[in-house]
Amino acid sequence: MAELVTVFSASARPGMAQLGALRQAGYRVRAVSRRDHPGFEGCERVWADLDDPASLVSACAGSDYVLFTSPSFTDRAKSPEQAGALGRAAKEAGVRRLIYNTTSWHPEEITGVPTMDELFRRVSALRESGVPLTVVRPSLFMDNLLTKWVKPDLLADGVLRYPHREDLEVSWICLDDVARVMIATIADESFAGQTIDVGGPETLTPPQVCALLSERLGRPIRYERITARQFGERLYGLFRDVLGPGAETYVADMEQHYLFKNATNPFLVPMEAMQARLGIRMTPMRDWLARQDWTDAREPVGSVSG
Repeated sequence: MAELVTVFSASARPGMAQLGALRQAGYRVRAVSRRDHPGFEGCERVWADLDDPASLVSACAGSDYVLFTSPSFTDRAKSPEQAGALGRAAKEAGVRRLIYNTTSWHPEEITGVPTMDELFRRVSALRESGVPLTVVRPSLFMDNLLTKWVKPDLLADGVLRYPHREDLEVSWICLDDVARVMIATIADESFAGQTIDVGGPETLTPPQVCALLSERLGRPIRYERITARQFGERLYGLFRDVLGPGAETYVADMEQHYLFKNATNPFLVPMEAMQARLGIRMTPMRDWLARQDWTDAREPVGSVSG
């Protein structure tokens, strides 16, 4: 019988990509979510809550492997404990390994940048749980171009607005490839206990991304760098209903996040050796752009967890 892989946060875009890649690879798939989704077809579906440890053990029961991506909008103060609870549940259920998609790079130490420190504490909690673990740290998602904070501007104004330096080189990666990477680590036990940084097969600056968008959309797309603070204000304005009060804290945290990344550039990930090790050909942005629907700005993605 095929191995059973359980996917947490299955209804979010990273989770949906993981479900599809697992089905394609021939695994049995269990989708864990608090809501149903048409994309769960062909999967076993179970309910679980990251604040309910007993439900996590039940969701993991019988699983060979667990794929985990933290929900986009979760209480930051609670998210490390939630990650630890899932790790303990997976260990109790006898899962062979948990593969965690961090959705973003983070340093291996506390830095004082709140978003970075939260990611570090999540991974630390998973390690401390004792579950066999592989950590996958992606660079930056191509799928961000489909979000509420990017796609409408591209289609209405012909502008890519982002807080990156104009010369910042980024190894953009699509969510489908992140899913394929996670699944590839299942079959190779040498990834147990490892943290791997992954990106796409090419490095692109914002103007180069705009050139590819211009080619795909058939009209000029220009880059407009906004400040990290403006970006945080924009995100808070779009998601205030789920973020709740505390606008200044959220905006300040996002400002620090992007100032830090502009200065350190963790988005640049050499992938030649890792592609060979994984046996995967990563997707160039031109190919990914060609597969997306650019005709409708009314249904942009809310979040891709990164």
